[in-house]
Amino acid sequence: MQGLRNDIQALRGLAVLVVLLYHVQIGGVEAGYLGVDIFFVISGYLITTLVAAGIQRGDFRLADFYLRRAKRLLPAAYLTILLTALLAPWFLNRQELHDFALQVLGSVSFTANMVLWQQTGYFEGASDLKPLLHMWSLSLEEQYYMLLPAALLLLRRSWWKPAVLAALLISLGLCVLGTEYKPVATFYLLPTRAWELLIGSIAALLVTGHAQPERLANAPLLRLLFYPALLTLLVLPFYPVQASHPGPAAFVICLATLLVILRRHAGLEQLRLTRGFARVGDMSYSLYLVHWPIVALIKNAWVGPDGALPLPLRLTALLLAFAAAYPMYRFVEEPLRRAQLRWTAGALAKTAAVSLLLVLIAPLSLYATRSSVDFQQIRKVNFGFDAACDQNAPYTAKPECSSAPHPKVLVWGDSYAMHLLPGLLALPELGGVAQATRSNCGPLLDVGPQRLLNPRPGPVYDREWALQCMEFNRAVLDAIRSSESIKTVVLSSPLSQYTDGTKWINLVAGDAGITAAQPALSQAAKSLLATAAELRAAGKKVVLIAPPPSADFNIGACLERRLSGRIALGGYEGCEVPLDIYRDKRAAVIELLDAVERGGLEVIRFDRFLCGAQSCKTQIDGTMIYRDSGHLSHEGSRLLARQMNWAQHIR
Repeated sequence: MQGLRNDIQALRGLAVLVVLLYHVQIGGVEAGYLGVDIFFVISGYLITTLVAAGIQRGDFRLADFYLRRAKRLLPAAYLTILLTALLAPWFLNRQELHDFALQVLGSVSFTANMVLWQQTGYFEGASDLKPLLHMWSLSLEEQYYMLLPAALLLLRRSWWKPAVLAALLISLGLCVLGTEYKPVATFYLLPTRAWELLIGSIAALLVTGHAQPERLANAPLLRLLFYPALLTLLVLPFYPVQASHPGPAAFVICLATLLVILRRHAGLEQLRLTRGFARVGDMSYSLYLVHWPIVALIKNAWVGPDGALPLPLRLTALLLAFAAAYPMYRFVEEPLRRAQLRWTAGALAKTAAVSLLLVLIAPLSLYATRSSVDFQQIRKVNFGFDAACDQNAPYTAKPECSSAPHPKVLVWGDSYAMHLLPGLLALPELGGVAQATRSNCGPLLDVGPQRLLNPRPGPVYDREWALQCMEFNRAVLDAIRSSESIKTVVLSSPLSQYTDGTKWINLVAGDAGITAAQPALSQAAKSLLATAAELRAAGKKVVLIAPPPSADFNIGACLERRLSGRIALGGYEGCEVPLDIYRDKRAAVIELLDAVERGGLEVIRFDRFLCGAQSCKTQIDGTMIYRDSGHLSHEGSRLLARQMNWAQHIR
């Protein structure tokens, strides 16, 4: 492409390839998400170069700038959204289709990062099932493009570099703080990600403001750091750092990108390998746009074990991405980018009409595909009484989290305690039920589960969170001790956070203070039995309700797809849980349940009721028992409470 630097196009090609290979999980590119960080620096550099040069020439106009942006970005993006929306009803379940409608609105309005931020959480759908998840980065860039030109127009040229540097440092500082306290918001929002684009902007101002750019490119420091920077770009995506993203790896990859851009190495631009990456870079925008909806739609259709697509499906997604990207680039992106268009009332009206049509497609799909079975209602989140009962602050007894002024039963635990409430409330003989719950925080005294930090976006439970869990449980115990009405305490949790050393570490309070330890069955059993002993010492009866059988696939999604006729790939017969797989996948939890039973703690176990010789049931009399991979549906909870006669164990 004439007028474009080969080395920058090659960087684009590298960035999109590592993102693509990361998403299809091919090639061992474990930190391929860093490709987005490379894109951010490139975008900041190119846009700032364009704006600064135009202002210096005296011919920069905001209207012209936004017209070029619209021609460059909207046609391919709108076509991607349209095609995804047409396919969505065949691939997405009802809740995912509802979320998709909001993702379309966010994509069209350049607020997808904010929409997706709100769709992230423990009870929200998995991020890799959202077909427009990747639009967050494009929305963030567009927000930057809205602010940067106006800022440069308003500021004196002598203030450009100091102002951009100050903004960079402020954004970087917010990012450092945010990854500690608000990791999800930090990942998605402009104030905490702008520093990456601002690094590119600084590079652009250094070049455009330099009397002799060639001398800058040949500065001794740049010559010294160029090859280490290039090696970093090629190697770092293969070596993920166990840290929240954006973190140190993002900072290093952004600096490496900055150094390569500033160096503008003539030899690098002429390499055949560089030219090959540059050709991929030419269609990087189209490839980035189309690849993720393809991956996400296939992942939605996959109902097999472990949530991981088998290699044939991943290869199919990879090939489809390139097959769709080239014609998008060749026949949509390039022709319209070069088209001679002007802002007119007619053009604005057509753009608005197309935008409105896109926004309406997903809601219309929801309406058109409605059925007599409301799967969204069947699979709705089960908070127990209310979302307010999933407490993040230190525990306090809330009136809305109790069915009676003086309840006789208290349910204590995490989301696996929440899903018991519909069933318990269907048993009036219990004499009133109260709820003390916090997601991921099981009812084990003096042990705090801490999710291992990881580079992917999503919830990151750090040391502070684990300490708050321990504090929460102590507050619940104090409330139980002071309550005269509560006679029985029902404990519940999946317990995997106390036995799975691949995803969790635990904080344990002991004589030596609070220390980190690998999850261990012996420690979990000791803590559970100690918790039960404390409750008995307070004069309370204690019952543990075990987690239902599961096997690392989304049972609720599988049932919905089978019953609604949506595309379903893989999976087990009837969406039942094979008994041997359940025993293998949940071996540590099953052993823990056996251990606490031997220690004298009464356990209500679903597997003894649901599992036969070969498999464990996921439906009874046409009722879906599960809403997802392990949580009970509302009706499933009520059905099991009656058929298993929970009341006789709890009263």
